[in-house]
Amino acid sequence: MGKVYLVGAGPGDAGLITVKGLEKIRQCDAIVYDRLANEELLEEVPVSCEKIYVGKQAGSHYRKQQEINKILVECARRHEYVVRLKGGDSFVFGRGGEEIEALQAEGIAYEVIPGVTSAIAVPECAGIPVTHRGVSQSFHVITGHTKTSTNEPDYDYDTIAKMEGTIVFLMGLSNLSQIAKRLIDAGKEAGTPVAVISDGTTCYQRRVTGTLETIAGKVEEAKIPSPAVIVIGDTAALSYCDQAALPKVGITASGLLWHKLKCGVEELSMQPVLLCDMEVVQTKAMEQLSEEMQHLAEYDWLMFTSQNAIRLFFEQMRQLKIDIRTLSRIQIAVLGSGTAAKLSEYGLQADFVPSAYTIDVLAKEFVEYAKSGTKVLIPRAVQGNRNLVTYMEEQGIRCTDLPIYDVQGKLTKDIRALPQLDYLIFVSASGVTSFFEGLREQNIILPDTVKMICIGHVTKQRLLEKCGRADAVALVNDVPGVLQALNTL
Repeated sequence: MGKVYLVGAGPGDAGLITVKGLEKIRQCDAIVYDRLANEELLEEVPVSCEKIYVGKQAGSHYRKQQEINKILVECARRHEYVVRLKGGDSFVFGRGGEEIEALQAEGIAYEVIPGVTSAIAVPECAGIPVTHRGVSQSFHVITGHTKTSTNEPDYDYDTIAKMEGTIVFLMGLSNLSQIAKRLIDAGKEAGTPVAVISDGTTCYQRRVTGTLETIAGKVEEAKIPSPAVIVIGDTAALSYCDQAALPKVGITASGLLWHKLKCGVEELSMQPVLLCDMEVVQTKAMEQLSEEMQHLAEYDWLMFTSQNAIRLFFEQMRQLKIDIRTLSRIQIAVLGSGTAAKLSEYGLQADFVPSAYTIDVLAKEFVEYAKSGTKVLIPRAVQGNRNLVTYMEEQGIRCTDLPIYDVQGKLTKDIRALPQLDYLIFVSASGVTSFFEGLREQNIILPDTVKMICIGHVTKQRLLEKCGRADAVALVNDVPGVLQALNTL
C-alpha cells in the first residue's frame, strides 16, 4: 500500500509551486492531475511515472469526484508514491477533504502539501492587494458556482453585501452578471470597484475593471475566458503592478536553452513564453561517431560548436565505456563561453575559444592557430553552418564532419498567446523551420508587430527565407548575446 500526497500546484504559473510540492512530483510513481494544474509540472515527473488526467472544465466535468476518489485508492494500491496534483490549494474549494475521507476509509496513508491559492496570488499578480491599510482590513473568499435547486447562485447576498473589506469569488465567471445584480439589490453600492482577472499568473493573464454596475458588460465585450477570479471592493481599483503589462517574449528552444533564456528574459522585466519546444534527435551519423571513437588517438583536435554536441559526444563515450583519459593528448576547440562551460562539466577545459563567438571567426582564428594538416573531429548539428568545414579544409585542415543530431520541435499550447507577444527569439535554423511549419499546419498568422531576434548567420538566413525579416541578430552567439540584442530593440 502506497502513500498519497495532495499537492497544491499553485495559481497557474508552474514556478509558483512550493519547493516541497516539486520535490514530491519528482519522486512520484503516479500523478493524478486536473486542468488547473500547469502541465509544465508533468515534465518533472520520472520517466516511468503513470499520468492520469481527471480534469474538470467549467460546464463539463471529465471525471466525477467519486471516480477521482476511486482512482486515488487504486493508484495507492499499485504504487508507492502517488501525487494528487490540484490547482491552487487542495483545501480552498479543491475538495481535498473529500479525497482524504476516501483514503481514510481504505486505510491509505496521505500527506497534504499546501499550494499558493489563486484567491490571493491572482489579484496580486494583477497589482491588487486583497488587504491594504486604510482601505481593506479583511478579505472573504467565496466559491462562485454553488447552485440552488433553481440553478441560481446559492448565496446570502444580504450578508455578503454588508461585508467590509475585499470579496473574492473563485470560479464565478459564468454567474458574474447575477452576482453583481444581486449584490446591488442587497444594498451594495453600484459604483463599488470590481476587477476580473482571467488566466492569472500565466502569459494569458488579462484584467478587466469596472464597477458592480458595469463589469458584466465589460467582461462580455472583452470575451474573458475562465478560469477567472472576481475581486470586489475598493482594492479592486488599485494597480501596483500588472504582470499582463510586461512585454512578452516568445521563445523557440530546447529544454536547456529555454531555461537559460527564461531566466534572462525575466531579469529584463519581460515575460517569457515557450512557443515551440525543440527536441534533440540523434542521426545515423552517431554510428560513424562510435567508429571514430575507437581510434581517437588519430585526431589532433575535437571541435564543438554547441552544448548538445558535447553532451551527446560524452554520453556516447560513456555508453561505449571509453576512458576519458583517451582524450589526454587531444586538444579541444569550442565556439563560445556557454560551450566551454558545458565542456567543463566533464572535467575538461577548452584549449581554443575564438575572440568572437561566430562560426566565421572560429574558422579563421582556428586556421591561424592550428597547423596545416591538423586532423579535427567535428560532431555537430545537421543544420549547422557548413562554411566552417569548407573554409578549414581549403586551408589544409583535415576535417571529419559528423552531423550527429538534428533539432526538431512542435508548437506548445502557449502558441495561443502569439497575438499578445512583442518579441520572438530563435536560437537555431531548425527552430525557425519548426516554428513556421507549425504555424502553417495550424493556419496561424504571425502578427506584423512582433519583432524577431536570432543567433547567427544561418538562423538569420532561415528567418529571411520564412518571413522576410530578422529585426536583430546577436553579435555574440550565446544566451547573453541574444538578451543583449533583445534589450536594444
